[in-house]
Amino acid sequence: MKRFNSLFFKSLIMIVVILFIAVSLLAESQKLSADGNKNLRSANMHLSGGRYEKALPLFKAVLIENPHHIISLENVASIYYDVIQDYFEANSYYCKAIIEINAIFAEHQEILKTDEKAAKKFYKKHIKKEKLEDKLEQIKKFKASCWINIFRQAQEKFKNEDYDGCIEEFLALDEMAPDSSKTIKMLAYAYNKKGDTEKTLEYMIKNTELEPEDDMVRTQIANTYFGLEDFEKAVEWYTKASEINPSNLDNFYNLAITYSRLDNPEQAYESYKKVLEIEPDNIDAILSAYGYTAQLNLVDEAISYLKRAYELEPERTDILSDLCFYLSNSKKFEDLLIYAEKWQELDKESQDAQLLLNLAKQKLNK
Repeated sequence: MKRFNSLFFKSLIMIVVILFIAVSLLAESQKLSADGNKNLRSANMHLSGGRYEKALPLFKAVLIENPHHIISLENVASIYYDVIQDYFEANSYYCKAIIEINAIFAEHQEILKTDEKAAKKFYKKHIKKEKLEDKLEQIKKFKASCWINIFRQAQEKFKNEDYDGCIEEFLALDEMAPDSSKTIKMLAYAYNKKGDTEKTLEYMIKNTELEPEDDMVRTQIANTYFGLEDFEKAVEWYTKASEINPSNLDNFYNLAITYSRLDNPEQAYESYKKVLEIEPDNIDAILSAYGYTAQLNLVDEAISYLKRAYELEPERTDILSDLCFYLSNSKKFEDLLIYAEKWQELDKESQDAQLLLNLAKQKLNK
C-alpha cells in the first residue's frame, strides 16, 4: 500500500512538473531579450507614427530572435497587406501567426485534460489577456482577404492577356487554398488561352472533383476531346454530363454526333431518342432519328418519325415523298392513299405523287 501511494505521488509530481514546463515554455515562446524588447518598442513607435519603412525591419529583427512572436508576425503581415500591398508576403505572415495562436490554444486543451485549475489560469494569462480569440478571428479575415486580392490581381493579368503572369499567381493561390474551384477554373481558362490543351484538360478534370454536380465543365472536357478527335473520351465525358443534367439537350445532341463519328449508328439513334424524350416536337431531332432508322432498316420507326415530322411541318413535300415511298414499300396502302393525296395537293406537277396515289387507289379498289 505504501509502495502504491509512493508511485501515485511520484506520478502526480511528474504531471505537475510537465504542466509547469509546458506553461513555462509557452510563456517563453513570447518572451524577448533586452535587445528584442528594444527593437519591439522602436518598431511600435515607428508603426504608430506611420513610418512603416522603419518599423518593418525592426519587427523582422524581433522575429529573427523569436520566430514565434505573435505581435510581430501580425504587424509585419499588416504592413505587407496595408502599405506594401504584397498579399503573398502578408498571407505568409498571417499563416505563421495563426499557427502560433493555435499552438497556444492546443496547449490550453492539453492542460485542461489533467488540471482544470491550471488550465483556467493559463487561459486568463495567455489567451484572454492577449485577446487571442478575437485576434485569431481578425487574422483569418485578413488572410482570406489576401486570397481575394491576389485572385483579383491574377484576373487583371488574365484580362490583359498576361497569361504566364496570371498562371503564376493562380498556381500560388492553388497552393494557398487547394480546394478552390474558382482558381482551378481560371487556370484552365489561362492554359486554354495559351493553347496548352494538356494542362487545360488537367485543370478542367481537377475541377470535376471539386464540383461533382457541375455538368458544364464535363461538357467542356468532352468538347475538348472531340476537338482532339478522341471520340471515345468525348463520349465518356458527354455521358457524365448527361447523367448529372439529363434535361440538357446539347449533351445528347453531342453524343449522337460523336457516336456517328465512331460509326456507331445504334447509339447515335438512342441519343436522338433521348432528345425526343425531352422535346417530343423537336423537328431536327425527329428527322435525325428518322435518318438513323432508315440506316438501320427500322421501317416502322422510320414511318412513325416521318408522320410526326409531317404533323409539325405539313408543307414540306420532301417529308411527304419519303413517307409515301416507305408506305408503298411496306404495302400500307390505306395510309399511302391519305399521304399521297396530301403530297399531290401540295405538288400537282409531281409524277411520283400521282403514281403512288394511283397505286393506292388500285390496291384499295378505289
